[in-house]
Amino acid sequence: MKFKFLFITLFSLVSFFSNASDLIFTSRVATVLNTVTLYPDSTYFTHSNIKFSEGELLEVLGETVLEHLDDAQNQKFKWYFVKTQSGEEGWIYGDGIAVVMEDEKINSKLKSLHKEKFTFNNGFEKSVTWIAAVEGRDNLHDNDLLNPTYHEYYIVITNEHGKSVHINYESQSAMGRKEISLFQMKDLTNDKVDDFLLQTNSYSTSSDLENRVFEVFTIQSGSLQKVLNERMTLTYDDDLISPTMYKHIEVNRQSIRVEYVDYLSCKRFSLPYPFDEKSQTQERCMEFVTYTYVWDKRKKTFRQFYKENRNALKGIVANSKIFIKSETSFLSNKIEELQPNVPFIIIKHFEKFFVQNGEKRITPYLYVQSANGNRGYIRGKEIRFLNTEHADILSQFYQKPPLSKTELKTDKKFLKIVDVANEDAGAVSRN
Repeated sequence: MKFKFLFITLFSLVSFFSNASDLIFTSRVATVLNTVTLYPDSTYFTHSNIKFSEGELLEVLGETVLEHLDDAQNQKFKWYFVKTQSGEEGWIYGDGIAVVMEDEKINSKLKSLHKEKFTFNNGFEKSVTWIAAVEGRDNLHDNDLLNPTYHEYYIVITNEHGKSVHINYESQSAMGRKEISLFQMKDLTNDKVDDFLLQTNSYSTSSDLENRVFEVFTIQSGSLQKVLNERMTLTYDDDLISPTMYKHIEVNRQSIRVEYVDYLSCKRFSLPYPFDEKSQTQERCMEFVTYTYVWDKRKKTFRQFYKENRNALKGIVANSKIFIKSETSFLSNKIEELQPNVPFIIIKHFEKFFVQNGEKRITPYLYVQSANGNRGYIRGKEIRFLNTEHADILSQFYQKPPLSKTELKTDKKFLKIVDVANEDAGAVSRN
């Protein structure tokens, strides 16, 4: 009898492992996000030493009707009744596992990833991708109807042995939210296997700043590694967005190029151009910044191909009778008439505030150096910017400057993915 029971157990275990990822198509499943404990009931009252590590695939057999409080986090989640790969059954608290999402809730950018078979490498040659969620509430009120929802959404990749890795692409809590803006799969590491490219946008309840991040993930040595994390958001102050708003990133099979116009404190200005310092709050010096990432096969990460390059931003005027002036005033001395279409160097941005018809207004000036070496001020709206992907957005800002930079909005795309071989096969969505 014992031998028969042992045979049945071993047969079940082998069967599960040989078809572990197939369980995703036939059952409700979950993946372990961090080390969790399996309890005999849906409470913490009974001690348990049965623990499971990140990446374990579970079959979900049931759940509690109500959410239960986690005092340590002041959040509420359900308990889930699960079956493990070894056949054990028990309860796991819902903050440590992500449960497969219902089809209708999945972001349209990711629908083609849900319950699909893929071939990767490093132990994930036979894999299934799926979308999973942690769902609960922040416990801020006695009445649950008033408590804000909490969620984390994940892309999960599960191999044939039931080992899973995951990418968090969306979250929401009382503190703020993160959402996916772009997702593509493309081979950037030259191993003939697609990597994961994401742009996410985050918003804090305590700030008006939209924080954009570009990330690249790749499967290495049986795990998922983040090999690039590039913050795109540019700031004028710590919590105030820059007129150029976001870095421009261009991705191709050989490199990732980043460029932006940096509005920085003039105390940190690194270029060899003199300027008059007027105000720490109303002015920023300007530098045009570029750098490029390439894949380092030995270190298995992206590295800068050359040192960050900082140069002067250049511009021209299109009309005649535009003068460099000694001050930010119509009545100030004229220093030099700028010739149309002759490039000059832009050194500094200065904001002049005034009251007109009882309303506060702003006129931004730029401090420039002409081809003849003369320096002075010119109204920003007169300038056309050269040799930068930010030329259009800069022109829009100086033509119609908002009184507060929190009002800055744009439809411009700052992430560009080009030179994609077999693009239609790799792309899941485009931005």
